[in-house]
This record gives sequence, structure tokens and C-alpha cells, in this order.
Amino acid sequence: MILHSIISPHDIFYNSEQACKKAVYRRINGGIVELDGKNVRRLISTDPRMYLDRRYCPYAEFRDEKK
Repeated sequence: MILHSIISPHDIFYNSEQACKKAVYRRINGGIVELDGKNVRRLISTDPRMYLDRRYCPYAEFRDEKK
């Protein structure tokens, strides 16, 4: 089989236990945050202003607002 792609083979055939981990999601005011330990992995929101908030940028330390 021949695969012609502009994507690197590492990205296509990458397989690791870390990639198979269950994601942890937290509901925040205006969206949902996916966490990797204590750090933000990604933000899921329909509000464009949420993406400008530095608290929810990737790799930022997540602080629970309810505490």
C-alpha cells in the first residue's frame, strides 16, 4: 500500500498509551475545558471572547472557579 500525503507519517501512524488516555472535561461559564492533569489542553466554546481569555489558553494552569 502506498500513501501519498502532505501530513507526516509520525502524525498518521502515531500510537501511544498517552494518546489513548481518557480526557477530563470541566464545565466553565461559557464553555467546556479539556484538561491534561492540571493544565488546559483545549477550550470548547461558541463564544469568541472565551478564546482571548488567558486562563483558558493551552498549557495554562487550570484553576477551578467554584473553589
